[in-house]
Amino acid sequence: MLATIVTVCKKELLDHLRDRRTAAMIFFLSIAMGPLLLFGLTQFIASVEKKAEAREVYVQGKDNSPEIVNYFARQDVTIKDPKPDFRELIKNGKHDPVLVIPKEFAEKFSTGTAQVELVFDDTRQDSGKVSIGVLRRLMLGFNAEASTQRLIARGISPQLTRVVDVQDVNLGTAAQRAAGLLFIIPWITLLGCVSGVTAIAIDVTAGERERGSLEPLLMNPVSRAGLVTGKWLAVALYGLTVATLTMCGFALTLNFVPLPNLASVLSISPAQYFGFAITMFSFAPAMGALQMLIATYGRTYKEAQTYVSYLIMAVSMAPAISMLAQFKDATWQLFVPMLGQLMVITRILRGEAVTTIHYLLPFAINATLCLVAVVLISKLLTKEKIIFGRA
Repeated sequence: MLATIVTVCKKELLDHLRDRRTAAMIFFLSIAMGPLLLFGLTQFIASVEKKAEAREVYVQGKDNSPEIVNYFARQDVTIKDPKPDFRELIKNGKHDPVLVIPKEFAEKFSTGTAQVELVFDDTRQDSGKVSIGVLRRLMLGFNAEASTQRLIARGISPQLTRVVDVQDVNLGTAAQRAAGLLFIIPWITLLGCVSGVTAIAIDVTAGERERGSLEPLLMNPVSRAGLVTGKWLAVALYGLTVATLTMCGFALTLNFVPLPNLASVLSISPAQYFGFAITMFSFAPAMGALQMLIATYGRTYKEAQTYVSYLIMAVSMAPAISMLAQFKDATWQLFVPMLGQLMVITRILRGEAVTTIHYLLPFAINATLCLVAVVLISKLLTKEKIIFGRA
């Protein structure tokens, strides 16, 4: 049986690699994923830092409050005039937030409490969150300074208003903050392990069925289990190659490409890469086995591709649901493919303790998925409807 498995594995790998364009595209995108993602994050961080360092804010009605203008100037902040139709531009994501000082500000400020408006649109990703934060901090500082001056003018110590002095103690490490920012890295890497094996997983199942080569293949005096295991081994090796290339892409980019914006927050050691490998090297073959099982029901390559796309969508949505639901790390997540792997990789990125159970439990789940899928496919290939049904 071992000889059958090896022979079938070699045959499937050679057949798939003959389609050089498809294989080259998959392998190229696998290794390019790391550089592209890291460059994108670098540009994002650079743009945020640039806006924060520029310290430019838009203020309408600055003539209505010399006090605010004076305070902003002392904070080394440049005040710019907004465009006349800034409200509509903000809705379209084409203008930074604007501080609006009304005409009656000076009168109300001198007698009591005055109001200003901070105009922004928080429903847009490009709503200028950095500028919003800068304006809010500036106005809090101005408010505190004005309140202090009023108390002093009345002979009251400003300390009387500070009954409790709150001191921030941030226990988060740089690695943990980086992991929060770089959550997308393990997510995209694991998705690469899923989508990278789709073409070959469908080709060795629904592809064989559509071409009509499944019947003569099953006529050979070999066991169904041996044939299916050989096909799965080819898919698994393909998935391991994709996972390896993806990690190499990240490693080469981080070690040899200057990324100053990320270098200060992200440093991955060889031990961490080894942890990533253990996690992904059991995940990729399991996802390949599941896709083979689903694709076996497809009468054509296109039909199987449709079925498999729903699995990829479900797997890709799992981390998003976990993030939105704000799940805390728990043992039950290790039983769920994708969630378990994401939890382990994120813990590695954060520099938190990763025990043997974090590796063994997902490995056992993935191994079980592979075994169950191979057994079910072997049984399906004994059914005439699966073997001969191409219409």
